[in-house]
Formats: sequence, structure tokens, C-alpha cells
Amino acid sequence: MKLPILSQEIVITLQQLEGIGNKTILSKIGSIVCSSISTLDDLLSFWGNLKGKKFEAISNDDIKEANRIAKRIISRAVDENVGIITYYDEEYPEILRQCTDEKGKIDVPLILYYRGNLKALQIPGIAVIGTREPTPNGVKAGEYFSGEFAKQGFNIVSGLAVGCDTTGHVGALKVNGVTTAFLANGLDWESIYPKENLELAKRIVANNGLLLSEYPIGQSCGRYGLVARDRLQAGLSKATLVVQTGVTGGTMHAVNATIASKKPLFAVEYRNDVDISHEKVQGNIMLIREKGAIPLRSNGIDSAVAIIRGTDYKQVTVTQPSLFD
Repeated sequence: MKLPILSQEIVITLQQLEGIGNKTILSKIGSIVCSSISTLDDLLSFWGNLKGKKFEAISNDDIKEANRIAKRIISRAVDENVGIITYYDEEYPEILRQCTDEKGKIDVPLILYYRGNLKALQIPGIAVIGTREPTPNGVKAGEYFSGEFAKQGFNIVSGLAVGCDTTGHVGALKVNGVTTAFLANGLDWESIYPKENLELAKRIVANNGLLLSEYPIGQSCGRYGLVARDRLQAGLSKATLVVQTGVTGGTMHAVNATIASKKPLFAVEYRNDVDISHEKVQGNIMLIREKGAIPLRSNGIDSAVAIIRGTDYKQVTVTQPSLFD
């Protein structure tokens, strides 16, 4: 794919301008760039030719101030050993160019800050998601399936939250697999959220994994960011696995994005009466019965891998007992 070239500094500069969001940069600016814009002078020259009240309201001084802020953001990232890739860089993962939100609308991240092994992006991902309060069998299931998928060569993608997200990352690490965490905050260690998983974040990086974020150094975690990053977990992955969830809750953001993008959705199927009646398993049951989620049991890894790799999943059934009964 041949893309117009906006340098990282210019992309971050544009993000600092009032009224200029990611969609404007991608669809109204990037789409009409005919030659490289890599310096402040390039941007100032280009801006003078833009038409429309939104663009004309932004002065050269506004752009210069935005560029000063952008340079500080880049400098802080360098100081923290955090890398940057944008939509216009070759390293940008192709799968994210088709990232959709819950309603099926394209909603790609314009910029990604990263810490760790960027080559993890070349490994097909499986999003492992669920409640922050799993049952003991939920913890067991999350670690088991994540480990098994990791052994099959998948990148386990989650969000570093306590509970099911943690089981995804830990399950992959236990088998020396690759795992990626999408965060809703800056990637400096002081900003990592939740704090109780700071050491897990460091383990991920130390073991050839990756931390990703749309947010610059020093950005704290907010509710909007937590919701927004859910689409990215689904977007970076070939399929999504729900470990445990209630009928409502944050898990459903990534679930809906998965369904909207027509990717395989799996939900762990439990057999233990305690689990079946638990509030945090009712979402699994609902997804299987009403949303077309594929039930996954402990003996179903090979079938699930076949589905993810392109086999017609309608021909695949799993009838043997589950470990989680």
C-alpha cells in the first residue's frame, strides 16, 4: 500500500491542533497530501493551501506551538525508551488499518506508542478478554487457553487489567509465548494502570512481548481510554476469546467490535454447576446462545486453531468433556 508521507513529528503536531482529530488527519489531510510533509516549514506551506473554516481558523503561530509540544512528546518518549509508529510508517500493522469500532465503523489508531518487541506485531493475535473478577475455574481456563494458543504460535493480546486479562498474559508467559498488552495510558512506568500489574508489564517487555498505547508519556488512564482500547484488542487479533463475563460490562466493547468485524468469537463453555450459575459466566452463555459465539472447551484447541486459520468453523464441533467441570 502506497501511503502519503507524514512524518511522526508532523502527525503528532497535527494531533495538538484544536479541532483536528484523528479522522480529520486521516481523511481530510492525509488523503490529499501529494508529497512528503516532514518538517514544520513543509506543514506551514501545505496549510496555507487548505480551504475550510476549521483549517483557516488555525494560525501559523498555533501550528508552531503545536510543533513545540510535539517535539516535547517525542523527546519524553525517547527518554523513556518508548518507540513511536504512525499510520504512515511501514511498521504499522496492516490488520489495524481495518480496525472497527462496536458499530462496525473504521476507527484506526493514528499513532501507536510502544515499549518492547515490535516484531510481536508480525505474529497473528488472539484477544483474550473477560471480567476482572473471574471464578477459580475462570483463572484456570484463561491461563490454560492462552498458553495453548501461544504454543500454537499466536500472540496473546489483552489489556493488562486484573482478572481475565492477567490470565491471558500470564498463560502466554508460562509457556514462553508472546503476549501484547494494549493500554489506555502512557507507557512510562509511572503511568501504568493498574498499578498492581506493573511488574507483569515489565515481565511482558522482558520476555519479548509488547506494550502498546495510543497515548503519550505521562497520560493517565481514563474511562474513555479504557473503552477505546477495547476495539484495538479486537482489531489487532484474528479472533477473540471470552474467558468469563457477565451479560453487561466492559468485555462487551471488544465482543461487539469482534462481531462487527466478522472475526471468530469464542467463549469458554463451563460444565461445573457453580460456574454455570455464576453471574460472571452468564455472558458466556448468552454469547453462545444468542450471538453466535463458538463454545470452547479444553479439548477444542485444534478445532479453534483451524477456525482461526480459515477452516469453515460450521463444520467443526466439540463434543468431549471439558477440563473446567
